Amino acid sequence: MMKLKFSILTILLINFSNAQLQNLGFENSTNNLPDNWSIKKTESYDWKIDNSQKYQGQNSFQIVGSSNNTKTFQSFYQKIPIEEKGRRKIEISAYVKSENIDGKINLWFQVLDKDGNKINSGTTNTQENSIVINSDWTKYRLQFIIDEYAKNLKIGGLLAGSGNVWFDNFELKVIDLSDTKPSKIASDYIEYFKNLIKTKSMFLDKIDWNIVDENIKKLSEGMETIDDTKPAIQYMMNVLKGSGDIHSFIVSKKSTEAKKTSNTKGIEPEYKLIDSKIGYIMVPGFATSNTEIGNQFASKINEMIKKLDSENEIAGWIVDLRTNTGGSIYPMILGLESLLGDGTLGYFVTKEKNVPWILEKGKFGKNEIPQPYKLKKFNSKIAILIGKKTGSAGEATVISFIGKNNVKLFGQPTAGLTSANSSFPLSDGRSLALATSFEMDRTGKEYREKINPDVFVESIPDKDLELETAKSWILE
Repeated sequence: MMKLKFSILTILLINFSNAQLQNLGFENSTNNLPDNWSIKKTESYDWKIDNSQKYQGQNSFQIVGSSNNTKTFQSFYQKIPIEEKGRRKIEISAYVKSENIDGKINLWFQVLDKDGNKINSGTTNTQENSIVINSDWTKYRLQFIIDEYAKNLKIGGLLAGSGNVWFDNFELKVIDLSDTKPSKIASDYIEYFKNLIKTKSMFLDKIDWNIVDENIKKLSEGMETIDDTKPAIQYMMNVLKGSGDIHSFIVSKKSTEAKKTSNTKGIEPEYKLIDSKIGYIMVPGFATSNTEIGNQFASKINEMIKKLDSENEIAGWIVDLRTNTGGSIYPMILGLESLLGDGTLGYFVTKEKNVPWILEKGKFGKNEIPQPYKLKKFNSKIAILIGKKTGSAGEATVISFIGKNNVKLFGQPTAGLTSANSSFPLSDGRSLALATSFEMDRTGKEYREKINPDVFVESIPDKDLELETAKSWILE
């Protein structure tokens, strides 16, 4: 099995300075475009060199957004070659000001290898240093480690959504790596995090732990607080990603706490009757660690199915999972018990054994509903709508239907997050969502990539061809 290559390098004295980062304060421009910076225009966004707002010098760079969709964004960046070799810690910083923002702002970086492949990346959001919107000039920082594989850096900023944001006074510098031992609190935090991956990850066999242990030892030198450990933690997350794990992630303290008392996805399920004879249920992403809130979510879906079935003569069902980005598997599947039926619906595939998903009499995992509804016609056709946003627990919900002879999948391939994450609390209030198993359907087919539909249907704006194709199949 191929092992990952992560170099152990002697710390070098280098001159990786601002001489390589040009036009730091946007003082030089051509045709209102800042020299040395790259920008590709995105619809609903404009930019300009602004001499009325600046932190320092004569100018700043302004982005103006009018988009009500925060999934679109306007970005700019500068690409910087890395001539020196050696492992070192880099800090990027810039000053940011914003007004009337409805969306988000980020500083970002990418580290590229000699072939242009991205080997590391991050934003102020992912490093939990989120830019406060609608505030005066404030300095924000990103820190990360590079090694001999790093050949180019991209650094920049972006606006997603609407409003005005100004960027000024970028800076790039090397931070000295200490040769002193880390404090106990920093060392314990790093060791606990590393051992979670070393013992629980489904990808642990693809990692050369001798090299990783040595690199972590070097990276940890001089760290005193838990906050200081971020470069070492990010290094381990990059090791996981390099091993093939695209699903594990760190949950912020705020989100970890929010999951205890709410559904952090904030979207409710929907239902309707189509053509007087087809029951439609939309199950969105749903995320909570609160059992009672999970029970309420499952009960809502159960009651929706009950209302449609008890008040109408249903010829078939459509379960829409196209916007289900995941979260908590148990409430989603439990709510659909009327359509799924009881029994073993699938499995978690771990290194030691296959753990069955058993749904029975209104109970699934820790969740339960008091009166699970029984359909009048249990074997009616069920069309499952899927797409590229269907991910994680949403994909597990799809898998729970696969193998039933009255079910067919319609749409496009799913997101490909078909590993199951376990949540591990961290001492600073955050948590690690770690991929600890893969998933398998009731027939014994294992899923490690995207789930393909039985009937591929192209997604066309303003036309719901997936729904129409599913209706035709049910009524044929």
